[in-house]
This record gives sequence, C-alpha cells and structure tokens, in this order.
Amino acid sequence: MNNDRIREINEYISVLPSSEEPLSADVYFIKGKSRIYIVDVGSNDTAFEAVRKIPEKRIILTHFHEDHTDNIRRLDIPEEDLLVGNYTRKYIGRGTEVDLRMMFDDGVKITVVPIPNSHAKGSLCVTVNDEYLMLGDAFYSNVKGYNVSLLSEEIKLLKDLDFRYVLMSHKDKPHEKNEIISILEKVFQSREKDNPYIPVGAE
Repeated sequence: MNNDRIREINEYISVLPSSEEPLSADVYFIKGKSRIYIVDVGSNDTAFEAVRKIPEKRIILTHFHEDHTDNIRRLDIPEEDLLVGNYTRKYIGRGTEVDLRMMFDDGVKITVVPIPNSHAKGSLCVTVNDEYLMLGDAFYSNVKGYNVSLLSEEIKLLKDLDFRYVLMSHKDKPHEKNEIISILEKVFQSREKDNPYIPVGAE
C-alpha cells in the first residue's frame, strides 16, 4: 500500500493511525492470500483513499460511531464483504450482520466476535492468528461510565479469547492482554451497590 502514513505492525498487519482534525479512527489492514481485510474505514480523506485503492477487500466495522464508519458511505462494496454489528447495520443501512463468531482462514486466521461493552452497542472485535486483538473502542466507557453488567461480560469474553496483544483505536501502541484485563477488572472492583454504572472516564 503506497501511503507514507501507513505503518507495519508485523508482516501481515498494518495500520493507518487515527487523526484528531477531523476525528478519524485507526484503520487496520490484514493481509490475506486472496484479499485484504480492513478493520474500520475512518472518516478522513486519507483513510478513504487508502481503503478505496484496495481492489480485493473485506471490511469489518467495529461499531457505528462516525469516526470509524463515515467513509463507508463513499465506498462501493458488496453486502457479503461488509461485516457489521446490529446497531451499525441500522446506522449505515447495509452490510452483513454478525451476531455469532465468524472465522476466516485466508493464510491468516481471522475471527470476528461480537463484544459486549459500555462504549457502543452492537460492537465487534477481531482476532488475528490468535496473536492480536483489534478492540476498536470497546475498552472505553460512555459518558455515563462503565455499565456494570456489560463490563462483567466483556471481561469474561476477553479472558476466553485467544490473543497476546491488544490494538485499540486512538492509541499509539499495542498493549498486553493481561494489562487490559487487569485495568478493566480494577474498574469493575470499584462498582457500588445498586449503581448500574461505574462513573469513570476512558482509561
């Protein structure tokens, strides 16, 4: 991919980093044998051009927020090659809804997984070769804080998934699996009786 802003994470994953003006999420590119798998499409022109130029692609949107999805309105892609959660499907009006784990083996092993979280309903996450987890914004809370029930479910899922490193949108570097789970567990331990939310901001 001929874009000087795209950097390699390893031999099969690269990333176009997020931007602030306009707010645009990280865009990940996973190199398979038959196509490139793209996680989120961002909202700025740089991300649009990087995604548009790839001829054989499958796009996975982690959630419906515009900094992750806005460029999809400018992209022509078949329904079966656009994978979305239920709320994203409602928001953008197209795509193949993923409500159970979906796996692809295309020289790399890719698993798309619905993930409960406090940031956005109907989110998806993606594991690659049981090594990297692309978490989108599911680590973060919403304005009310972390929902106690959803946070408990998310921690259980993260423990169950096979990966070593976590890639989170709007963060510069990978994090260790145990580090991320430990932070979320500490948040969960701070919950108060009869309060469905833990009033903290994004970590």
